[in-house]
Parts: sequence; structure tokens; C-alpha cells
Amino acid sequence: MRDFRDAPVVWGAVLLLLAVVQCVSGMVMVMLSNARMAMAVPGLHGRAVMFSMELSGPPLVPMIVVGMLMVLLVVSSAIRQRRRALALIALQGATPGQLTSRVCAQVLLLDVAATLVSLIVSPALARGLYPFATRQLEANGLPFLPQDVTGMLRAWSCGIVFGFAMALVGSLLTVRVVGGISPVEALREAANPPKTVGVPRLVLAWIMFAGALVSLAVGLLNVRKTSMARMSVQVTFSSMSPLAYGNMIAMLLFTVSVCLAGPAVLSATVRMWTATVRMWTAVVRLPWPAWRIACQQARARVCASSSTIIPLAAGLTLLMSYESLTSTITAWTRLLPAGTPTVEVPGFARILALIGTSLVLVLAAVCSGYLIAQRGRELDLALVAVSGGTQGQLNAIAALDGLMIVVTSSLIAFVPSLLVSVSFSIGIWLSFDVLVFGMPWLLWLVVVLLLAAMAMLGSWLTAQRGIRTSPTVVIARAAGE
Repeated sequence: MRDFRDAPVVWGAVLLLLAVVQCVSGMVMVMLSNARMAMAVPGLHGRAVMFSMELSGPPLVPMIVVGMLMVLLVVSSAIRQRRRALALIALQGATPGQLTSRVCAQVLLLDVAATLVSLIVSPALARGLYPFATRQLEANGLPFLPQDVTGMLRAWSCGIVFGFAMALVGSLLTVRVVGGISPVEALREAANPPKTVGVPRLVLAWIMFAGALVSLAVGLLNVRKTSMARMSVQVTFSSMSPLAYGNMIAMLLFTVSVCLAGPAVLSATVRMWTATVRMWTAVVRLPWPAWRIACQQARARVCASSSTIIPLAAGLTLLMSYESLTSTITAWTRLLPAGTPTVEVPGFARILALIGTSLVLVLAAVCSGYLIAQRGRELDLALVAVSGGTQGQLNAIAALDGLMIVVTSSLIAFVPSLLVSVSFSIGIWLSFDVLVFGMPWLLWLVVVLLLAAMAMLGSWLTAQRGIRTSPTVVIARAAGE
């Protein structure tokens, strides 16, 4: 409990993510409970069954997987920020198992507080978003029925169980991070993010990546040769379902792989565009010592933002992959003869209904990771200020930090999204002898620009306290003086 008071921002960020996890999982379970009640009402059975099947399929499974991964990333970041506190306890004789139990107990205590919040928020969210969800998941007009106490408690209990499972599994996956803490090194060095990941996580990440490629290959091998002249809804569904399901499974496995191998993926991405940054800084030679220091810190600042970049890259991977699938299907349907019956192409609103819960968890993890990494960001700005940076230059650097976060996340997410789109285009060519490649460049650009504007504004706002604080005070605080 004392650690909560010593690091309110770090553990508050963890609490924020856990509260969102509990509220979202509780909301989904309340919606499913309402759909089960509607099955017994005459005239609503068909729509209720369809809504229950749609909601318990694509939205629920990614939500659970993404939720556990986001908890893993955020709790790992919190542990890295509390290395010194854990090292002091280790010096007193605590074993790695006791340290892990301590961290799990802290996470579960925060999860209890998040559960209390979800008991109030989840029903309100379910009631407010129910019309949108039913409209997008083929159950338009399905009413939100009043539930009895037993049904509501059952729905809440299922949501709480899901939330606790995600929190517990996510925190248990950090056992190697806690067990690998060296007391002497942790007390002598600052809490720096790792440059790489452990062998077990790296091997598991490669397995997930290979599984994604296998899923793409299985989808391609199961396409059926179909003549464009014999098109029908049944033919389209039977021809494209294996391909579509293979791509969606691959999409989720790519996301898991990025989260597991986060620091390694980030390091490789930074190395890839470091040469571009050097060329840019060589062309733009400003006569300020602070400018040179800021350019030298660019790579380190990006690597230090792994707790923000990796969750954002995971969310962009899901969003871009879904959008590339629907854009390719849309481009293909435009080539069909007029009047040809085809399956309905889901729009952006339906995509949000399918993966919206996962995206909400991702955004909560991004905000939590950003709050946890705030201390290191203040130190970077203080060092630039000591080297002669003015307040205006510090503000510009703070805003550019947000831009670098979004650009790096987009680069990481672009590769798996491109693989999914190319695989789907090849599948359509194998099935219908028509080669289409629909990439939603404009939508991606809009999403990236909006995220960049929000990230730059958020980075600038959160840096104001550090900018106004004396740099010597910030440096002394970071050094533990």
C-alpha cells in the first residue's frame, strides 16, 4: 500500500487500464445477457440469436486476447519504473516468487477497485451502446430489456471473471521481469526500458508470427475456383469464407506477435529509420547546442516510449488489417457485372462494432503507458534545457515526441496489414481470376494524422509541468537525490 502512495502516477496508470478492462468486459457480458433474455420473447428470437452469435465471436475473442496483452505491457512498464523499490525488498531477502506475488497482489487490489467502478459504469455503457451494436451486428431493433437482479448479477459476475482473468494472466506473464531484477544493478542504474526481450517471449513471438503466415497460407489453399458468370451469395460465401477467416486469425496472431516481441520490434524499426533521421538532421543544421542534443536523444526517446508505441501499434494493426480486407472486397465487387448478388461489405461503423472493444482497451493501454513513461520524458527535456534550450524549443521537442510515437507505431503496423491485404488479393485472384488490390490509403492517412495531432497535443500538455520546473530539480529527482 505504501508503494501506491510513493508512485501514484505509475499505479494510477495501471488502475486506469484495469478499470477500462473491467468496464468493457462487463458491458459485453450485460449485452449478451440481454440477448439471452430476448431469445424467450416471441418475435425477437431470431434477431437475439444472431446478435448473440455475432457478439460472442469476432468481438469477444480479440477483446480477451488484447486485454491480457495490454495488461502485460502496462504492468511490465510499471515494474520497470519500480525496479529500485523492488530491489530494496530483494536486498532484505525477498525471493523472486515473493516479489512476483507482491506485484500480482497489487494488480489484483487495483482490479478490485476497478471492479467497483465497473459495477456502476458497465450497465450504463451497455444501455447506451446497445442500439449501435444491434444495428451493426444484424439485429437492428432488438430492444434493451430490463433485467432482474439475478440476471444482472450473473452478467456482472461473468464480466468480473473475465476482467480478473485478464489482469491475473497479464500480471503472471511478467514473472520473468520481476525475477530477473538484480538488486545492485537496479539501485545503481535508472529504470531503463529493455532493448530486447527474453528468449521465451521472443520464441513465442516467432511462433505466433509463423502461425499467422500458416493461417494466411491455409486460407489461400482452401479457396475454390469460381466463374464470375456463376456468382451467387452462396458461391461467394463458400469461396471467400476460408480466406477471410484465415486472414482474420492471422491478423490476431500478428497483433500478439508484435506485443510479445515489442522492444525487439521497436529497436529494429528505430534502426531502420535512424539513417533517415541522421540525413534530415544533417540537412537541417540549426546553430543551437540544444538542437544537437535533442537530435541525439531522438532514438533514445523513441525506445523509451515502448510502453506507448507497442500498444498503439497493436491497435493500428487490427484497424488497418480490417480496413484493408474490406477495401479489397469493395474493389472486387466493383468489377462484378451489374446485378450480381454478393455478400454485404462491412463499413467502418461495423468494423468499430466488431473490434471497438479491443481498440478501447488499446487506447487505455496507450494512455497508461504514456503516463508511466512520463518521468523519463521530463528528464530528457531537463537535459536539453541545461544544454541551452529555450522554453519554445522545449515545447517544440515535446510536441515532436508525440509525432515520433505515432509515426513509429504506424510503421510497425503497416507491415502485417500489408501482408494481410496482399494475401487476400492473391486469394481473390486464385478464386475468380481477377486481381484487385484495395488499400485504404486515404483512411489510413486520416487516422494517422488524427492520431498524430492528438499525440502532439497530449505530449505538449503533459510536458508543461516538467518544462516549468527547474531542470536541476528534475535531474536531481531522477538521480534519487
